[in-house]
Amino acid sequence: MSAIRYEVGADQILTLTIDMPGQSANTMNAAFREALGETVNKVQGDLDSIRGIIVTSAKKTFFAGGDLKEIHKVTRDDAQAFEDMVNSMKAQMRALETCGKPVVAAINGTALGGGLEIALACHHRVVLNNDSIQLGLPEVTLGLLPGGGGTQRLPRMIGLEAAFPLLMEGKKLSPKLL
Repeated sequence: MSAIRYEVGADQILTLTIDMPGQSANTMNAAFREALGETVNKVQGDLDSIRGIIVTSAKKTFFAGGDLKEIHKVTRDDAQAFEDMVNSMKAQMRALETCGKPVVAAINGTALGGGLEIALACHHRVVLNNDSIQLGLPEVTLGLLPGGGGTQRLPRMIGLEAAFPLLMEGKKLSPKLL
């Protein structure tokens, strides 16, 4: 089972539902990256029959971010392969962003780290108005820089001054603060 369901409605709107099998939350791991690559290839082949794209989640959490267990295993010897993997994933998100169709993130739960970066790669973001939802880039509190394009997209969208607390301090926002 793929980690991303691909459903085109009668209205030609493609809904991409992230649903990591066997996990309570969606995380950016090998299974997700494989599903993202397959999904982007399929989208590119179907562009003539798609009017727009919605990215959402089947989980209570939209997307929890990177799989820290996977990141922790990376050694100095793995650095080049890890960088190549991150760059490939960024290219896939950029391909969705530049596919020529409107892409909307329907954020139904917390979007942290890579989850927020997925949402930032969309043209519009709609967030459920729920106090329990958090949006942010908390990986910076662990000494990790966001690797999915958030360091460029967030300041471009909201300005450097507003982006600074999220990028440097790991501040999280609720939908009411947006």
